[in-house]
Order: sequence, then structure tokens, then C-alpha cells
Amino acid sequence: MSSPIPIYSDFTQTQLSIELDQIIEGAQLTIHFQPIIDANSGQVLGWEALCRGPSDSPLHSPLVLFEMAARFNKLSKLELIVLKKSLMRFKELGLAGLLFLNFTVDSVVTSINFHREIFDELQLNGLSPNQIVIELTETRATDDLFALERGITGLKELGFSMAIDDLGEGFASLKRWIKMLPQFVKIDRHFIDGIHKDTLKQQFVKSIVDIAAKAGSKVIGEGVEEEADLRSLRIQGVNLIQGYLIAKPCYEPLSTVETRILKLLESTRPNFNSAPINLSKKANTITAGNLAHKTSVAHPKLSCKDVISTFQADRRLNSLPVIDDQEKVVGVIRSLEILRRGTEKYFNEIFGARSCTNIMDVNPLIFDVSTTLRSMSEMISGLDDRLVADGFIVTENGRYFGSGKMTDLLKAVSDMQITSARYANPLTQLPGNVPIDEQILENLNSQAAFVVAYFDLDNFKPFNDVYGYHAGDHVILLTATLLANAINQECDFLGHIGGDDFTVIFKSADWQARIQTILSKFDKAILSFFSEETLAAGGIITQNRQGVEILHPLVSLSAGVVPVKPNTISTPAELSSMLAETKKMAKKTPGSSYFVDRRGPKN
Repeated sequence: MSSPIPIYSDFTQTQLSIELDQIIEGAQLTIHFQPIIDANSGQVLGWEALCRGPSDSPLHSPLVLFEMAARFNKLSKLELIVLKKSLMRFKELGLAGLLFLNFTVDSVVTSINFHREIFDELQLNGLSPNQIVIELTETRATDDLFALERGITGLKELGFSMAIDDLGEGFASLKRWIKMLPQFVKIDRHFIDGIHKDTLKQQFVKSIVDIAAKAGSKVIGEGVEEEADLRSLRIQGVNLIQGYLIAKPCYEPLSTVETRILKLLESTRPNFNSAPINLSKKANTITAGNLAHKTSVAHPKLSCKDVISTFQADRRLNSLPVIDDQEKVVGVIRSLEILRRGTEKYFNEIFGARSCTNIMDVNPLIFDVSTTLRSMSEMISGLDDRLVADGFIVTENGRYFGSGKMTDLLKAVSDMQITSARYANPLTQLPGNVPIDEQILENLNSQAAFVVAYFDLDNFKPFNDVYGYHAGDHVILLTATLLANAINQECDFLGHIGGDDFTVIFKSADWQARIQTILSKFDKAILSFFSEETLAAGGIITQNRQGVEILHPLVSLSAGVVPVKPNTISTPAELSSMLAETKKMAKKTPGSSYFVDRRGPKN
């Protein structure tokens, strides 16, 4: 049994100061890494390095450790030790992606040697600045914005990316965000916790996402612990996720995302979020492989000077993928960036003979060869302007397959969006009544068997009356997501009739199991939308016109289902009438349920 961690409040200030000095002098720190993942692609964007003091020390907690370091004016020394150990451990583990390192504003502003120290440590560990994100925190207010801007500019010129931590309090004010123009913005976890049931938090996060899109920043949702919060964040447009729900900080983290997390990400994917859902054959048969072609590539052993010569010899080249001996993609080099850097004073003297990996971006846009056009359209939402010129890299079984032009991808996505948006529902962007009828008529004329399900929310009006239309929209979006995730997108069709009504045309043989899955997942997910009072009461309480309280059951989902055999139904209108009847039958059963019409067509 391990000994309890000493409580720092039991120690005198002198004892704590001595303990801090011993930790710094002996580098007695343990580094843990927590992944930041891209929820759209399921890939690790990067890792935040987090330190712990000795397990038997009153300064074991990082919060206490840094509080004492600030109190005894030892922050810069402590941060230098954390930097050294983080870089060594990151290199030792061979982790791919970006490394997020926390530094106080004091270090960036007041430390004369800060830039040189961090650059020297990178070189000792064979890492480059473009692999590092400097994440700024603040222990006390900083009024010298000029000094802050000067320090940040110096870091950016060296090739470092910047991140603001805890947007919403302290240092991370909107004023300083605009002044810094960081590549990443982390939203304070206060606005993350319980966001699924707090409309003000939802509006705040949505505003941040909108501002970030204009400022060229990527938003990271930090401290995500609940599935319902993850789903709400993704609805608001936050797709870079960090938190215990994904993975806890770990001394030996897994280098890839676990299968259970990939399934979680897929189940919370808001397919309506970035582009109108189009389940046509074109959206699912055009893949990244179709858009890829062979291009020039660079090897990690190629020098910066040689890469500059390559770009100068071929002005049509916008970027070069960097591919190692195992045909793995390790990064991308941008022509504009290296040609600009090549004109800097002393660049050739310092970097000319060094590996081109010193000037590459380790986080290029990569698609698997089988990624569909629809999936690619979701993943390029909020795309960094630099990537438009880069294009994208395509891999097959993790190896380099080819490169694609962003203009080709955007044209294909645009064609898809124009087609699907003509009659799309404005909330979910799902096909509306006109394309639904067209799809039904096409299936009727094909003389093939299919199944149509009409989904409708039960007790939705009382929910809207009590929780408001904004929460109601989120329930509709939840329903759209569950339906989209449950169908077979190769052969099934999903449409939004309007309001809380949806239609699914199934060609899947296992349609009944899919419907059961939809209803089961809905019953679990919907609970997060209710207050504790509503759940305790077992329903939603409203008052009628006479002031009498009425208890309405919780929101549920019903479906009327009509199997269609060849030559049995002539028109979409006839089928619609049958669906309306079966839906009424389904709604007679309390809770989420479905009813299948076994009678066949009327004579």
C-alpha cells in the first residue's frame, strides 16, 4: 500500500522553499503526456506535456508545485527543467504530432535567454521548432503588451506555434487573443463542463469558434469528461478535443487512438455540421485515392539548401511531402515558407546543411486512400489558409500513395454541396421533401424491395416549452446524428421532412436491427438534456390554461415502418399515407418504439 501524499499546508514556508530547491536541483520531475485529438479524423494532433513532483513530496501536485515556484520566484528555473525533461521524454517515446509545452507569460516576457534556451534544448534532442506549440499561461496580470508581443513575435520567427490557455479568464482575454493571433486557442474548462445543458455556454463557445475562424486560430476543447459535452462541443464546431473522456495524462501513453475512442468519435459525429449531408453515390464513391497523383517528394536526409534549390528549379511546386525510408509521411515543406526563410540573414549558414525536417510542418493534411468525398468535406471545415496551397497527402496502409490538389477537392465538394443544398433542411442540412420524394419514386421505379421508416419525436412540444427552442434544436440535431450514424451510407438514404420528422429509406437487410439501435441510443443520449428535477419527477411538468400541473413523459422516438415490395405501391403520396398510419400506431406505445406495417397496400 502506497504512502499518502503529504499535505503542503502542513509544512512551513521555509520547508517548502527547501523542498522546491531540491526538486529543481535534482530535476525530480515526472513527465506525463495527454493527447489532443482531431475528432473528425480520429488522429492525434499532438500531446500536452504535464509534470508531477515526487510522489512522496508535498509539491507532488503540479498546481501546488507551480504556485510555490511563483511564490519563491523560481518559475523560470522550474520551467527550464520541465522543458528539458519534456523534450527528452517526447523524443524517447517517439511520439508523432505536435508537442504542447506550458510556459508562463513571465518567462516569455522577462527571461532574456528564454528563446535561446528552448532552441538549444530542441537541437540537443533532434527536434525542430515547428514541432512545438508554446502554450501560454499566466500567474499574474501582465500589462506590458508591447513586451509580450515582442516575445511572441520572436518565438514565431523561430518557427514555434503559439496557443492561449484557458480562454475566458485571466490572461486569455479577447483583447490579447487578437494581439497574439495564436495558432491554437484552448477554451477554459468552465465553459466545457456541462455545456450540453447550458445554452449560455453553448453560445459562448459558438462565438469563440466564429471568431477563431476569422482569426486563423484552431479551437481546442480542454477538460472534456462527458460524452454529452463532447457531442455538444462538436455541434458548436469544436473538433480538437482533450480530456479524461479521451485519455488521462500518462507516463507511457498509447501512440494511437484506442478503438473504443474511435467508435465514440464516430457516434458523436455531427454529420450536418460542415456540409450538407449527401448520401448520393457520388459523395461516397469519389475517394481521396481518385484525387491523388504522384508528385516530387523530399527525403529527411535532404538538406535545407537542396530543398530551396528544388523549389527554385520548379516554380510550380507549392509543397513537398517529406517521406522516410519506410514510405511513411513525416511532414510537408511549403515553398513560400522555405523561400522566405532562405532570404533571412544567416539562414544558409545556420540551416543550409541541416536536414529539411528542421523546416517542415509535422502536421500536414492527410487522407487515407479510401476516405470518401463526404468525409473529406467534413474534415476540411475551418481549414487553415496555408493548407489550401499545400494540397493534401494520401496514404494507403500508412504509406505514401500520392498528393492531391486542394482545388480539385474543393471543386468536387462544391459540386456535391450544390446538389444536396438545393432542397436541404436549414437546420440539419439533410435532404428535404423534394429529394425525399425523388428518392422514393426512384426506388419504386426500380422494381426492387426496400423499407421506409418515418421517425417522429414524442412529447417534443412540452420539452420546447420548458427548455426553449435552442435546446429543442439540439435534440433535433442529436436525432439527425443518431440516424446518420446508424444507416448504411452506401445504400440507405436519410431525409429530414421538417420539424422533428425524419425519413429513412433502408436497403440494408438488417434494417430492423438498425432501427432498434437508433431507439436504444436515443433513449440513453436524451437523458443528458433533462435537469435533475425533470428526471426525478419522471417527466416534464407544465401548466395548462387553468393553471393545473400536467406531467408529460420524457421525450422519446417513434417510428412507423413500411416494407415495400415490387409493384405494390404506385406513388410517393400513397406510401406517405401508409407511413402516417404506422407512425400513429407506433406512438400508441409508451416510450421509444416502432411499428411495422405487415398488411400490404390497400386495394
